[in-house]
Amino acid sequence: MKYLIATLALVAFSAANAQDKGELIDKVVAVVGNEIVLLSEIESQALQYKEQGMNVGQTEKGQILEDLLFQKLLVHHAKIDSLEVGDAAVQSEIERRLEYFIQVFGSIEAFEEYFGQSVAQWKSELRDPIEEQLLAQQMQGQIDSRVRSTPAQVNAFYDKLPSDSIPLINAEIQYAMIELKPSVREDEKERTRQFLDSIRTLVSKGEMPMDLAAFNYSEDPGSKYKGGCYEAVRRGQFVPEYEAAVFMAGEGAFTPVFESDFGYHFVQVNAIRGEVYNSCHVLMKPKVSDADVIAAQAKMDSVLAAIKDERLSFKQAAIRYSTNEESANQGGIVSNPQTGGNRHDVTGIDPKVFFILDKLEPGELSTPSLLTDEDGVKKFVVYKLVDRIDAHRANLQLDYLLFQRQAEDELREEALSKWIRKKLAATYIWFNEDVANLPLKNRWVSSEG
Repeated sequence: MKYLIATLALVAFSAANAQDKGELIDKVVAVVGNEIVLLSEIESQALQYKEQGMNVGQTEKGQILEDLLFQKLLVHHAKIDSLEVGDAAVQSEIERRLEYFIQVFGSIEAFEEYFGQSVAQWKSELRDPIEEQLLAQQMQGQIDSRVRSTPAQVNAFYDKLPSDSIPLINAEIQYAMIELKPSVREDEKERTRQFLDSIRTLVSKGEMPMDLAAFNYSEDPGSKYKGGCYEAVRRGQFVPEYEAAVFMAGEGAFTPVFESDFGYHFVQVNAIRGEVYNSCHVLMKPKVSDADVIAAQAKMDSVLAAIKDERLSFKQAAIRYSTNEESANQGGIVSNPQTGGNRHDVTGIDPKVFFILDKLEPGELSTPSLLTDEDGVKKFVVYKLVDRIDAHRANLQLDYLLFQRQAEDELREEALSKWIRKKLAATYIWFNEDVANLPLKNRWVSSEG
C-alpha cells in the first residue's frame, strides 16, 4: 500500500470561501491525535474531482478521507518529534502556488477578482494549510530516508519477479564529449553594449515604444513578439543578474544595460508584488566572428592532438578545456537528465548526435563537428562512445540500478505501512457518523460518535 500526501492548500481555501458564501456548514468529522479533519476538506476535494470530470462516489470519498487521515497522522507525530518547517519554506511554497494561479488567470487583478480578496489575504489564509502539508512531507521524508536496500534485497526482489513482468530495455549508449564554444572578442562585447544602451535611452525617453524596440532588436524568442514582456514571474525563475537588476531598479524604472550568460539586456520593470514581478526587456547577443570560429577550431585540434599523443586523457582534456560545465565536471561524461544515470536510450538522443555516435566503436573518438545549439550559438564538439548496450531483457548485471530503485520503492511502502500500523496503535482516532461508513483500505481504529 502506498499513500500520497493530499494537496490541501487550495482545498482549505475553497472550503473557507464556500463557508463565507453559505454553501457549506463545516464540522469536525474525524480526529487523529491532536489534528482534526473537517467535512469541508472532504467535500471541497470531491468538488474538485467533479470539476475535472471524475465520478465521485463512496469509494472516492473514502480515498479522500484516507489521504486526509494519513496527512493528519504524519502531522501529529511530526509535532511529537519536534519537527519544524521554516518560514522561508512556507513562504516559498505560497509564492509558487500564487505564481501558478496568476499564470492561469493572466494577472494579479484577475486573480483577486476571482477569489474576492487581496493577495495578502489569500496568502494569510493559506499559511497554516501549507505549513501542515510541508510538515507532513518532512515526516514522510524521514520515514523514507531510513530505507536503504542491500544487494541481497535487490537480488531477492529480482528473483521473485514473474518472468513476463521483467521489462525489455531499448538499446542504450554511454558517451562523453568535449565542447568548445568560440570566445567573443571584447571589442564586439563593447559594441553590443553601447548599441543596446542607445536603444535603452530612446525607450526610456519615450522616443521609441518598448514593444517596437523588442520586435526590432531583441534576440529573446520567448518575448520578442510579446513586447519583450514576461508577466507574473516569481523571483528565482530568471538568471540572478536579471532579477538583481529588476529589484534594484524598482517598480516603474528602467535598469541599466547589464550582462548575463545570455548576452546584454536592459529591463523595464512594470510591477513588483512581493516576490512576483512583471517586466519587459530587450536582449542582444555579441556576435561570434569567423575569426573566433577559426580560433576555436585550432584550439580543438590542439586538444585532440594532445589526447592522441597521450599527453592528456580524454577526461583531463574535458575537465580542463570543455565549455560545457555539467559534462566537464564529470570528465566529459554526459548524464541522462531523466534518470540521473549515464545511460541514454537511443530513441531519446538528438538525431544529429546519434548519427555521429552510431558510427563509433566503444572507446573511439569522433572528428570535431561544428554544431549550432538552440540559441544559435556555434560550438565545436568531439564525442567519445564509452559503451553500447544492445536491446535486451532487463537483468541484474546490466540494469542493477533499475531493480535497486524498484526494490527500494517496495521497501518504502513496507516501511510506511509498518509505521502507520505502529502509530495507529498509539494514536487516538475518532470518526463521526458522516464518514464512519466510507470504505477505507487501511485498518483505522475508530469509534463512532
